[in-house]
Amino acid sequence: MPSRASKKKKGGRFADSYRSTVPWILVALAALVVALLFFFRSGPEGKDSPIEVRFLDLAGARGVARDSVVVDDLIIKKDDVFIRTWRFDFSDRAARDGFIGDLEIEAVARHATVELPPDLGAKAIAVLMDFGPEAFNLELTVAAPKVAVVPPTPVPTKKPTATPRPKPAPGARGRLAILLDDAGQNDDLVPAAAALPKQVGIAVLPFLPRSAETATAMHEAGHEVWLHLPMEPENYPADNPGPGAVLVSMTTGELRTTVHTAINNIPFAVGVNNHMGSRATANLKTMTWIMQELSARGMAFIDSRTTTKTVAERAARAQGVPTNRRHVFLDNERNPAAIRKQLEEAVYRCRLDGEAIAIGHLDRVTVQVLAEELPGLAARGADLAKPSDLVR
Repeated sequence: MPSRASKKKKGGRFADSYRSTVPWILVALAALVVALLFFFRSGPEGKDSPIEVRFLDLAGARGVARDSVVVDDLIIKKDDVFIRTWRFDFSDRAARDGFIGDLEIEAVARHATVELPPDLGAKAIAVLMDFGPEAFNLELTVAAPKVAVVPPTPVPTKKPTATPRPKPAPGARGRLAILLDDAGQNDDLVPAAAALPKQVGIAVLPFLPRSAETATAMHEAGHEVWLHLPMEPENYPADNPGPGAVLVSMTTGELRTTVHTAINNIPFAVGVNNHMGSRATANLKTMTWIMQELSARGMAFIDSRTTTKTVAERAARAQGVPTNRRHVFLDNERNPAAIRKQLEEAVYRCRLDGEAIAIGHLDRVTVQVLAEELPGLAARGADLAKPSDLVR
């Protein structure tokens, strides 16, 4: 049976062992607390996460979307250290300053150094985080504050108003010449056309079955005869101006022969106007040659103006050929109402400008409207004139 002394000694050893173990337990508990604090401070991955992932996590916690971060925008090697440039854009200054604080804590945990710029108040700053073999140049910017754009008060737009047409002076009168084209195809309308006022002229196409007969009949009825000379249009040969046409490809000799032959085919012609001719009348060389022939014959020229590019009047004046232009087409629409409207336009133009030339066609509807309207034209301020009266 053990003695009291031995029991006492045994109990002393247990107490000594307990006393020597307690400090180590406390140290372990303290270490655990520190680890837990670091864990919760650094997040679930902590300092063991790759620094690249950590940058994205820390920036994300400050409101920066991962896909907005510019990763490795630039990589340079300086003194054997690879420096990688990353770019972060923060919504405000507070978020950026918080991120800088996060970087400083992270640097301590990872044994890195952080270099801050002298001016932390700038809109864009660069923070250098150095890990030894590599470093990160972190460019941190603050987005410009969004300014509410107040839409301007819409200004009521005024409805466009048509520019008022000038009005002829009260009591103004003018001279109006009318020339009817495309005669010579048949003579059915010649009697009705011959019955119109004698000032109405007739333009006859050459080389048609009734060309010469129509010209002679109208001349004998007291009307002025003009040669309606076919000329090359823009879409020739799809549009064919007919026999005896002047083409821009002709030589000087060919053109002169064509013009002479056409003039000789229409007896009593005092002048020429063009049939079609949008290409020919825009060609200065062609029109100059034509005007030289008309000048030699003492004939006039009226430009039908089938194109805005025409140079016919310019060529005529250069060669001393009396000339003028068409101001109104009477019957592009072959119905009585449209023709009356265009005739009224011709009256308006001659009263406003003092004179006007209107061109129509030897068409049944046109002749009928003219027969009805021309007797009252003088009462409306228009005095009929022969086409040759208005060339100069």
